[in-house]
Amino acid sequence: MAFNLGDDLFLDILAKKFPNCQFTLNYVGNNYDAFITKYQNLKRRNYTIFNKISQRLKITDYINDYAAVAQEHDALLFIGGSIFREEAYHQSLYENRMKLVTDFKKKGKAVFIMGANFGPYETEQFHQDYIALFEQCDDVCFRDIYSYDLFKSLPQVRYAPDIVFQTNLDDYKSVARRKRVGFSIIDVRHKQGLSSYYSSYIDSTVKAIQLLVGKGYDCYLMSFCEREGDLQAIGNIMSDLTASTQEKVHVYEYKGDLQESIQLIATFELFVAARFHANIIALMLGIGVMPIIYSKKTSNMFMDINLDDILINMEDIHLQYDEGTINKSFDNKTNLTSISDHANHHFTKISEFIGA
Repeated sequence: MAFNLGDDLFLDILAKKFPNCQFTLNYVGNNYDAFITKYQNLKRRNYTIFNKISQRLKITDYINDYAAVAQEHDALLFIGGSIFREEAYHQSLYENRMKLVTDFKKKGKAVFIMGANFGPYETEQFHQDYIALFEQCDDVCFRDIYSYDLFKSLPQVRYAPDIVFQTNLDDYKSVARRKRVGFSIIDVRHKQGLSSYYSSYIDSTVKAIQLLVGKGYDCYLMSFCEREGDLQAIGNIMSDLTASTQEKVHVYEYKGDLQESIQLIATFELFVAARFHANIIALMLGIGVMPIIYSKKTSNMFMDINLDDILINMEDIHLQYDEGTINKSFDNKTNLTSISDHANHHFTKISEFIGA
């Protein structure tokens, strides 16, 4: 619930796939209400003034009253991407998740996990902790083979390509291409262990934009998630461009309108994509893609679909403005028919449960 385009796509797909099933987000903030109300079968947990006062005075712990949540619902679903990372706050998050799962299982309710990858992680204890959690689940479907291999000894663990691969973007494939190149920008300082690459990432992006503008392209710098610093990084890129180059560069901030965002992406001839789902959307629309790799989750995905000839790691970020690499990237595409069909398998078990 951070206005992250990729995460919001998961909710969009889920709500549309099961229109007769009511989903309640385990979320009490009201800043997402405008997004949620677009879907008749999507709501968030109620959080009244009384609940808030009781929570602050520590009279009741409404937010973490998972026994009540389990009582009110038929099943629990974790849906997300990089939701199993070993961070400094791991222990408290893990304990919270385990309590949530345990409260559902005590009441004989089903628990599903879909769409995620596992890691990065450093300690075996982190791995073992999640073996214990996944053992409690009825179905765990990872989006990459690397994560699946870590837990394949558990009978409920499966693999299917990322959920977004099976969404229907046919309505956007007729959008006319224009002489445009999109850039999905990230702030690498928000990514663990990558702060030292920030200057070189900004510099290489500036050089790539200058090269492409010189070839007659308009460039679109897209923020997929403002909270993670995308817009700040875009501001730093813009400030390093000449005034004449800036005239051909446009900034787009995702604010919850998925259709508007995909409509814009559909006009690109090439997407220089740092965000994970920027790569997938480009592939699905038949747009050339240059993957900028800040996490193994992206390179793992490209290896899983056998499209790993062009992967620009932070150590080789200068290749972002290499003319030969750029030219090759315009044709960096693949047929996704079998991948899209396989991606639909994420929903196999929950479809059986719902009866859809």
